[in-house]
Amino acid sequence: MTEEKSSLEVTIRFRDTETRFVGKPDDVIQSVLKYFYKILPGYELISNLTLTVDMEDLLRNIKGLIVFTPEGIVVTIPREKIGGERDIILVHLVKSYIGFKTGRTGKDSLTMNEIQSFTGGKFGTVGARLSELTSLGWVERVGRGEYRITTLGVKAFMDEILPKLKPKEESKS
Repeated sequence: MTEEKSSLEVTIRFRDTETRFVGKPDDVIQSVLKYFYKILPGYELISNLTLTVDMEDLLRNIKGLIVFTPEGIVVTIPREKIGGERDIILVHLVKSYIGFKTGRTGKDSLTMNEIQSFTGGKFGTVGARLSELTSLGWVERVGRGEYRITTLGVKAFMDEILPKLKPKEESKS
């Protein structure tokens, strides 16, 4: 009975064939991916060109920087240590993204007023930084005065900002 619980079954129907995979979840997933690569050669090429966010990796890497509290999601690093307004904006948009993806908040975006409050900057300066981030493709405007981070923005956060915020030995893990 324990073996049945740890067993995964996947059936694929493609054109006029049906293929069934049964076994340990890791083995089945690996077999299904090999099947796709064999049947759909372009799948591997397309999957290599697709940018996605690995939530597990993101959550592991922000440990200690962004935390869940009963009052909400909190950035634990003082804004002076984060860096300039651009980095502060990205940290808070990532916080919002994580909150939404984990079901802790109802939206993945922040208003201009919320962003200004987090940065402590002037309205015009925050607007200029948001415009720069939008031009880079890291942030997108989703409504009047409302912004969210893009997948490219999360990648930029992980590649450029996170290493500056984590101690050297932690950022390599």
